[in-house]
This record gives sequence, C-alpha cells and structure tokens, in this order.
Amino acid sequence: MISKEQIETAKRADLPRVLKGMGIEMVPNGRGYHFKEHDSLKLFQQDGIWLYKWWSRNGEVGDGIQYLQRHCGMDFPEAVSILSGTITFQNITSQHVSRQNLHYPGLKKQPEQWRTKKWQSNSEKLIRVGQSYLLGPNGKEKVSCLVHVRGLDLDTIRQRHLGWLPTKGHMPSKLLIPCYDSEGKLIRIRFRIDNPDPGQERYRISKGSNPDSPYPIGVASAKPLMILESELDAILIAQEAGEHIGVLGMGTTEMKFNPAMIRYLSDNIPIILISLDNDQSGREKTTALVNELPNAIDWPVPEKYGKDPGEACKRINLKQWIETGLMSLPTLSKKHSLNP
Repeated sequence: MISKEQIETAKRADLPRVLKGMGIEMVPNGRGYHFKEHDSLKLFQQDGIWLYKWWSRNGEVGDGIQYLQRHCGMDFPEAVSILSGTITFQNITSQHVSRQNLHYPGLKKQPEQWRTKKWQSNSEKLIRVGQSYLLGPNGKEKVSCLVHVRGLDLDTIRQRHLGWLPTKGHMPSKLLIPCYDSEGKLIRIRFRIDNPDPGQERYRISKGSNPDSPYPIGVASAKPLMILESELDAILIAQEAGEHIGVLGMGTTEMKFNPAMIRYLSDNIPIILISLDNDQSGREKTTALVNELPNAIDWPVPEKYGKDPGEACKRINLKQWIETGLMSLPTLSKKHSLNP
C-alpha cells in the first residue's frame, strides 16, 4: 500500500530531472521549462510542486503523477514509485519505454494553426497588446534600447508592429516581433526574452506559429537580397537600405529553404549577400547556403564590429557596407549602387 507520505514525496519530486532521465529533452523557460519538440507543453513550480500545463490541449494541467499516468502509460503505483525514488526509470521494463514513446517521440503533428482565422485573430490581439505596452509609459526603456542600441527608428518600430510584454507570473518579459509573408499575412510571432537566465534560450515563437518560412521584406525579382539570421536585423537592414535591397530574416540557422525557394532565389535574384551571425552555427549555415545558391556570397559584418548588423550598427555605416558587398561583383556594381 502506498502511504500518504510517499505520495507527497512524489508530488514534490524533481519532475524535470525524472523526465530528462526518460530521454525527454526540455529547454529552460523562465523559472521552468518547455519541451523542446512541443513548446506549448510547459513545466513550472507552484508551492514547491512541479506542475505541467499543455496549452495546445486546452490548457490541460496536472502534477507529475498525473503526467506520468496520462502521457507515459503508467499506473498510479508506478508513477508514485518513480517520482518518490522507490524505483528508477532505468529499472523498469522496456514495455514502459515503448508506452512512453507513444506519447512523445511518436506524437502526431498538430494542424498548421497559423493558417486559421482563430490563430490570426488571437495573434493580432496579442500584437496590439504588445504595442500598447511598448509605446506606453512602461515601455520607454525598451523603446530607448531599440532606438539607441539596435538602431531602429520610432517609425520603423510602429511600421513593423513591434511590441513588448512585461513579466507576468512565471513568464519573463519579452520583446514581441511579428513576422509576415510576402502577401502581408502573419506567419509567426517571435519572442526575444529580456535578461534570460543562464542556459535559457533567448528566442522563442508563439504557439501555433510557422517556424519554417523566412520573414521577407521588400523581396522582388531582379533586386539584390540579403539573408540574415535575426528578424530584428532584417528589419534594421530594410530600414537602412530597403529601397535598394530586399531582406530575408530566417530567425534561426536551423531553417531550411525548400527546393521551390532555392529555385526562385537562384533564377530571379542577381546577387545574394549572406550575413548571418559571426558564430559557429552562423558560419556553418553560411557555407551551406553559399553551396545551395550560386548567386550568393558570404558577407558578414566585420567581426571586430560585432556578431551581427544589430551589434555593428553604431560602429559602421550599414548602407556603405552593403554597397561594398554588392560591388564585389563588377557587373552589378553600377546597376545596384546605393548612392542616389
């Protein structure tokens, strides 16, 4: 028989540690975690007890015992025993492992929520809330950072619908960056976490967002193009030189261009400047893109000025830096000069 003390111990167990031992990958998120493959599934502590909340499943909530029962195929005694330390997950049978895999690695993908009217409507409401916070009295410090550190004009901040959300409960404050497709339809909301804890990811996207498409601004046939890692950097380059060069903000180096996009960029864009971050993942992705796109050249900001255009904007003239890149191909130098 399971005692009340053992149940209480199980409820207060380190649920993230137990799940990691089961092979489930999690990412720090504020004071808690979210699942790497399903960021709408979150873990957080309340009164010393780890709870989970699955936003995409109508906000389903429960403690560690309930999680193991509902989603790992365990009965009550098994869940309590594992969480209380009576047995370890490594000591239970392979049958339990296969049951757990039914929940996590084999979980079917949800429909593309970003295409639905409900997602679009709810996201636009969130954007308006973010704008009201950013442009209101409590957003002055954040606006000052965007202007004086990131190089954005106030008109650009308004035009691109940037916003900010203050701390709420266990959710940290964050910059809100809406991203649209070439027809002006919202495809995702990127969050940039303010002052992330060590090991915590700085960037996330809202539930239901499209993570697989770049954010295009001013992209057109026969017009030069710059590919950037950060959507904020894409907004900055569009502000500084958008009349002369289109931009694609990937958001992450993990993004892969599909064959149709590769064909369009190869056939319709005369020159592509690749300006990803000056770090290992940026360098590796740049090499891959240059190999995929015959009209692309590696054109990062000089490393001594920063890792990306956002860091370098106060130390170099971005417009001149872009023009120098375009002039690296003599046949294009006059046609695409940024000088009036």
